[in-house]
Amino acid sequence: MKKVLLVNLRRFGDIYSCENLINSMVKENGWDISLLVYKEFEKVALNLQGVTNVYTIDRKKIITLTKSNIFNDGYAIEEFYKDIKEFNTISWDQVINYSNDRVSTHLCTLLNSKEKLGLTFSKTMRNNYSNDWEILFNDVLTELDFSPIHFNDIYHSMVGVKINKDGLKLKTSANHNENAFKNISFLRKGQDGKSKKVIGLQLVTSEKSKNIPENILIETIQLLIDNDITPMLLIAPTDSERTIANRINESFSGKLVSVESDFHALTSVVMNLDAIITPDTAIKHLSDLVDTPCLEVSLGASPFLKQGSINDQSLILTKSLEDRNFSKDDTEVKITASDILNSTLLLLNIKSLDSTEISEGLTLYRPYHDDLGVSYFSVKGSVNNIIEAQRIASRMFLTKTLTERPTDSFVEMILDLKGDQFKRWLANEKEAVTNVTKDLLGTIRSLIQMTESKSKTKDFIASLGLLLEHCSDVTITAIPTLFLRARLEALISTNLSESVKEVEAQLYKMKGELQKVYEVLKTVEESSRLQDAASVIENKSTRPIQSL
Repeated sequence: MKKVLLVNLRRFGDIYSCENLINSMVKENGWDISLLVYKEFEKVALNLQGVTNVYTIDRKKIITLTKSNIFNDGYAIEEFYKDIKEFNTISWDQVINYSNDRVSTHLCTLLNSKEKLGLTFSKTMRNNYSNDWEILFNDVLTELDFSPIHFNDIYHSMVGVKINKDGLKLKTSANHNENAFKNISFLRKGQDGKSKKVIGLQLVTSEKSKNIPENILIETIQLLIDNDITPMLLIAPTDSERTIANRINESFSGKLVSVESDFHALTSVVMNLDAIITPDTAIKHLSDLVDTPCLEVSLGASPFLKQGSINDQSLILTKSLEDRNFSKDDTEVKITASDILNSTLLLLNIKSLDSTEISEGLTLYRPYHDDLGVSYFSVKGSVNNIIEAQRIASRMFLTKTLTERPTDSFVEMILDLKGDQFKRWLANEKEAVTNVTKDLLGTIRSLIQMTESKSKTKDFIASLGLLLEHCSDVTITAIPTLFLRARLEALISTNLSESVKEVEAQLYKMKGELQKVYEVLKTVEESSRLQDAASVIENKSTRPIQSL
């Protein structure tokens, strides 16, 4: 049986999220999966199904020792070595760098494995990639304003397994499940005999900019109660979260139900709720794993296009994409309690889509699945058709470039966005392909001239610099340019002649990718013309015949 170590040195939510990949790997190949996490997140890792061993690094202890004036740094190194010795002595069949941060990359480079997926370092500290999905994850998406692909789909493609949700679940105890079912069933029974919905509310995140403001939470809870919905506060067993829950409960004379549980018991609670209202937290990923729909209120640094809920039943409420920068500095909150309530009523099928109202400048998204994986389409609110068209067209390009899957569904979605801005977007994208292609051909020409005369080296460097400036473009052409930059930075050559050949090969590879961008735009344009022609014919055939 293939022994695999998945290195995930991120937080609770990312550890929950990696269960999607673990389940697919186990179901498809029956692999023996081990997981490496930081010690403070071990409790979540132990709840994942399909994991044989959980290894930990006690980061807090090591950091404490390095900052101490009493102990030598050598003591911290010794403790670190003790932590990694247990898994470092194993010959792995495959090591997967799931978190792709600097620490995990150094560790994955160090480990003994027949195959390594995800980022590693070369001996000269250059990035090593085993496939283009890794470049997409590390060097392309990090530069795009609006990610065209979800992390979960990149991980699956990077490892080479199909998404498999069969049997996807977390470890629970029968006792916790029974108690949660009984208690929540009791809350559902209204005084008038009618069954009520019970909604869990996650109060805080680890990042302040992502939090739903406390006053809006209080207003939302009151609106839920007014609509005969029972709210349940979900908190971790920490003093800080207890304080927040108590402060909110004071506004309701202490009558709110508050559930304090560790991650093992929390699963039993969430799977018995009707829905969850949460900012970007681990609860969102937990909800996905147990098929509980959630309303994700995406604020601040929440990267929902990369890591949002993947449950088709869920909804994501956000400011319009054109007003988001997905950073900690994005502190403006346009979302109101009424917006959260109306979105929740839609989530619970209490309200229809037509009767759902949200404030101006907000958008409500729902996850959907296409040939590339999960993405998001707007079901209500403000939509910038140019951003949406480019996002879908970028998905079409990636599907065409990195897979052999069909792309027809993308064209249909882009054409659904047709309006006044459509022709302008298409013309802008076509012009960008022309301009980047000119700069690329100029770079190739300069490279050839440089091989004939070293005096042309400066011209080549200038041409290459001009080409790479397109990395910051806001068109689809930025994607192949970013791929080129990453590939060039990762080149390892022993002599000038070899370097020139490798650079030339990468430039021609980009040329092929630009051709695929052109093909995407040509397909969209031709399909648009056919649609317009069909519409004209239909209008003529339905026009009443005038009598002579």
